[in-house]
Amino acid sequence: MSYRPWLQGQALQQMDGLPAEALDLLVRSLARICEDPYDRLLSVAMSDRNPNERMAQYADFGFMEFEVDEDAGLIRVFAIIWVG
Repeated sequence: MSYRPWLQGQALQQMDGLPAEALDLLVRSLARICEDPYDRLLSVAMSDRNPNERMAQYADFGFMEFEVDEDAGLIRVFAIIWVG
């Protein structure tokens, strides 16, 4: 199953002012996550209680927090942190 990305309001606000390299990395990472959000090389569960709440790290540059919405077929991105 391939998922569709959905950026929540906070994530959209956090994208404002990101450098071009960060946007490129975000798009490439999100495309891979949409193919297989549970791939342990791409993301990890944020807690043992809910494996659908996940985090993907961009090397030393930052991370993205998202939730896999199985019913809607969405990857709901709710936080994008860029420290690079």
